[in-house]
Amino acid sequence: MALLLEVKDVHVSFLADAGPVRVLNGAGLSLRAGESLGVVGESGSGKTVLVRTILGLLQPPWQVLEGSVIFNGEDLLKKKEEELRHIRGKEIALTSPEPRKHLNPLLRVGDQIANVLQAHRDMPRKGATQRAVELLKSVGIPDPHLRVGYYPHELSGGMCQRVIIAMALAHSPKLILADEPTAGLDVTISRQILDLMRDLVREFNSSLILVSRDLGVVAHYCQRVAVIYAGQVVESADVADFYAGAAHPYSRHLLRAAAASRDERRGVATRLGQRVVFPDKGCAFASRCPVALPLCKEEAPALEPVADDHLARCLRRAEVLRGETRA
Repeated sequence: MALLLEVKDVHVSFLADAGPVRVLNGAGLSLRAGESLGVVGESGSGKTVLVRTILGLLQPPWQVLEGSVIFNGEDLLKKKEEELRHIRGKEIALTSPEPRKHLNPLLRVGDQIANVLQAHRDMPRKGATQRAVELLKSVGIPDPHLRVGYYPHELSGGMCQRVIIAMALAHSPKLILADEPTAGLDVTISRQILDLMRDLVREFNSSLILVSRDLGVVAHYCQRVAVIYAGQVVESADVADFYAGAAHPYSRHLLRAAAASRDERRGVATRLGQRVVFPDKGCAFASRCPVALPLCKEEAPALEPVADDHLARCLRRAEVLRGETRA
């Protein structure tokens, strides 16, 4: 399959009162047409910033320092805002972890979907409203001909997320960026939303980037996984290969935490430590790594292959993969 998206060496900083703060530090990933990629990492790792960078949504005090985002052969970081507006929603769509914040409380949901349709298509209002009903039906909302007249506050959190998904799919986009789409929802509703998204992505033949802190979700719904730490992708692999043999110590920590009970997870977090450090040199994970060598604090590792379509950013990646360390 041909590459649809390639993010290369993206650096992003946030200008705080004390000076610039690095958030993305050479982040990169790739996505093939029709593929689903899970992006995982702890809070503050840079997952959401990476998604917003792809869409060109960062505004001051955020600053993209360097890098490229190649989508369909064109660098989105070089495009003007007017050009990006023609891409957002039409070719690349975003779902939010907080759907109520992204729905206008003063507009009926049917009108909001119709507005999205008319933004990129010459369509009469009546036709856009009818299409909104069809989209609500496609995402499993009962009585869609009635729900188009509801305001967001009249819908549950799960229903609001379905509305967001309907808006995202309105133009059959090539790429859907799903940023923690089930945050705040209970387990049953979360499963329904993820099943729905998977089925619709297949139906519309779209590609998917699913941002999550849950490796179990990624394993079930994605073909590939990219692990991000301190603003860098530290491992990328097919999901099956990743679970069979992760090659980065941080990835192995995430896998242990995912498999542990709640009390055990607290222990894993305590052993690893809580603070993410952005060192001036060496590996960003070295200060927290249980198998770091002195060289790890001096030499920054590149993202290198450990097997076919399996990359890891670790000087000891081959040893970790073979299970020769205590990572």
